[in-house]
Amino acid sequence: MRRQGDIFELSASDLVGYLYCRHLAALDRAVAEGALKKPLIRDPLLEILWKRGLVHEQSYLEHLTKSGLEVVKIEGVEVTDAAVAETVAAMRNGVQVIAQAALCHDGWVGRADILRRVEVPSGLGDWSYEAIDTKLARETKAGAVLQLCLYSELITEVQGLAPEHMSVVVPWSDFEPQQYRFADYAAYFRLVRQEFLQSLSRAEAQATYPDPNEHCEVCSWRISCEQRRRDDDHLCLVTGISKLQINELTERGLNTMNALATMPLPLDWKPARGSAAAYGRVREQARIQVEAREAGEPRFELLPVEAGFGLTRLPDPSEGDIFLDLEGDPFAGEHGLEYLFGYLSRDGSGALEYRHSWGLSRGDEERAFQDFIDFAMARWAEFPGMYIYHYAPYEPAALKRLMGRYATREEELDRMLRAKLFVDLYQVVRHGIRAGVESYSIKRLEPYYTFNRDTALPDANTALALLQTSIELDDIASISEETKATVLAYNRDDCRSAAALRDWLESLRTQIVSGGTAVPRPQPGDDSPNENITAWLSKINPVIGKLTADIPANPAERTAEQQARWILANVLDWLAVQRARTFPA
Repeated sequence: MRRQGDIFELSASDLVGYLYCRHLAALDRAVAEGALKKPLIRDPLLEILWKRGLVHEQSYLEHLTKSGLEVVKIEGVEVTDAAVAETVAAMRNGVQVIAQAALCHDGWVGRADILRRVEVPSGLGDWSYEAIDTKLARETKAGAVLQLCLYSELITEVQGLAPEHMSVVVPWSDFEPQQYRFADYAAYFRLVRQEFLQSLSRAEAQATYPDPNEHCEVCSWRISCEQRRRDDDHLCLVTGISKLQINELTERGLNTMNALATMPLPLDWKPARGSAAAYGRVREQARIQVEAREAGEPRFELLPVEAGFGLTRLPDPSEGDIFLDLEGDPFAGEHGLEYLFGYLSRDGSGALEYRHSWGLSRGDEERAFQDFIDFAMARWAEFPGMYIYHYAPYEPAALKRLMGRYATREEELDRMLRAKLFVDLYQVVRHGIRAGVESYSIKRLEPYYTFNRDTALPDANTALALLQTSIELDDIASISEETKATVLAYNRDDCRSAAALRDWLESLRTQIVSGGTAVPRPQPGDDSPNENITAWLSKINPVIGKLTADIPANPAERTAEQQARWILANVLDWLAVQRARTFPA
């Protein structure tokens, strides 16, 4: 955003910023008017993200060039008169692909990643252009659509015809654009643009507040905004509080965490939405956070014992217990990639031993999944009372996805799930204790059980970003051994932390029991196999094995005939299970 006399020069980024955060738009306006200076923050993770985007865009341009298309790049980064003139000249000349196209009209400017020629007549001649953006996100968000809409409108001003489509190209798509009809989103675009322009037409910016949202992660104002929330003791600092609760509490004059912490209980008013009990819980959470802050040390308290919740979900510890942590990248390929399996267990001497398997390719991911399931099954046979501990529900969900993706170890994982071998320590924590933390992430809880990591989190985050960038851009060879070692150490720390957390929770349970309160253990599940299913699978599995013997794990590497056999094998597998459930073996 720039101030040019009495008007603002606006870009797609300004419009997207307004959509995501009104406070961001107000701050950018203040910068344009000279009232504020935009903070300069060097964030290695954002720099990696930016470089990753450039590499993806360049890869797509190389793909277009190899396809035989003429590519012209408009040099520079600013939208200058010269760059706009060069872009318009290229459009009039019918260039097939224009990279970094500079566009300008009526105070709006933009640099579109790609303009691609389509054989639809326009004011230019027998052709016209459509905008394509290269994006890293798995899902195309509203901001990306708005950006494309602005480019499409700017294109319309040049060629006299609105483009029918606008597209997004993501890394895992084999450079196949995802198309969106401009007409389907144009009304939404005009509405947001009109609201934005109306906000700028006022003599002074409206008062806004830096409410946290997902855009904060990539915003250069995030440090100052977070500091303001802390200075204000804002209610958003209370763990687990909702926006609706914040709004209602604010309307009742309770607009700080400290005020909420001293709110009388039981409530003497009826919430407009939600239950009084829910407001009681956030009040108590605010209280323990304030107490921890004032004491300058970790504070927590045990919650009342309730069967089926909290500490009652802790099974008896076993020498065979496993502590599992997966590292995954949801943006790798079409369905994401679980690129590291890490798990901790005790060896013959009782010492904790760390094992891991890399899954940097589809084949490696399948083998890593199989290795873990095989290890767990062997461990279970040796220690019938063992359990698999993890923090939050990611690990079991990932294992189920992998079972379905590769059609392997179905019976084993099914038995493990029916036996309730997986123990989510997050659920134990959330319903077992109330801690004075702003987030119940395992890293925020580590001071309570005095766990020290071997790898600094900033170093780990940088290594994770570097490794995932290489995976997403299919450049595994560029991953250094140092990066892999740092990611491995981080994963080992997560496994060790889960083990330490379980032991701490177990000690809390022991204290409660010693005080005379019963804390029942969870009932084990039933892992007995379905005899009908087992019998039918024993008949059909050899056929499935022959059908899939030479089929690559990565769908992109299969021929049409191999893909057909893979589908047939999975259909037979499904039919066998349905048949077994309906008829006796």
